Amino acid sequence: GADAAEPAPESPADGADTGPDPHSEHPHASYVLSVNGTERPVTDAWIGESLLYVLRERLGLAGAKDGCSQGECGACSVQVDGRLVASCLVPAATTAGSEVRTVEGLAADGAPSDVQRALAENGAVQCGFCVPGLAMTVHDLLEGNHAPTDLETRQAICGNLCRCSGYRGVLEAVREVAEGRAQAAAAEQAEPAQQEPERPAGHAEPTVPAQGDGRHGGTPYGTEAYGPEPYGTDGHPAGYGQQHHDHGPAPRIPHQSGPHGGAHPSSGGPA
Repeated sequence: GADAAEPAPESPADGADTGPDPHSEHPHASYVLSVNGTERPVTDAWIGESLLYVLRERLGLAGAKDGCSQGECGACSVQVDGRLVASCLVPAATTAGSEVRTVEGLAADGAPSDVQRALAENGAVQCGFCVPGLAMTVHDLLEGNHAPTDLETRQAICGNLCRCSGYRGVLEAVREVAEGRAQAAAAEQAEPAQQEPERPAGHAEPTVPAQGDGRHGGTPYGTEAYGPEPYGTDGHPAGYGQQHHDHGPAPRIPHQSGPHGGAHPSSGGPA
């Protein structure tokens, strides 16, 4: 007889979720990025997406710019665990668990950082496309070198291409920030030395009460307010076990009678 026709494979119902295809050439993943101190979840993202793409398209942080996608222009520079990187070359999934800092993270309490202000005030901001990467590079430079020379600054920013500013404003901005931070550090170190400890209201210096003379009262040790040299060379108070010029003659032991009349043997006097 005729061979029975093989049943056709069942097709999923329209709209049914079949889950990720294990044979897909573009597997997806979910992870969490720590960006500027905030945990930012990334869900169902292609595992090969660059950090630049995730920052801009998934997390809405458009500070870093996509200039070349080849790590040549420096416009996408960010820090990963304190190291300057071209975010267009870094797979975002590999930075999960690391601390990512972008140009948005340079500002403090909504105010631009000293690096951002100096770049703007010295004419280093023209069209604005490359300046976020320049700001990150300058920030990274000054973190490791507090007083860079112009040559060191030029070497640091040589990977940031700019068609507008001519770089002179960047050099002036770096010098301005370095000098400002040095002056602030010097003032902070000098401030504690200039401040005297405050005494509470009504505070008075302690006074030494008046006493008799020597061992029987008066100023102790025969000096006034403990005097310049209250202690002898042997570490005992002056006059201890020896005659002191302020104590007068050594006290005399009074005459006492022994048990059978006469002087006590210890007195050394006549019986």
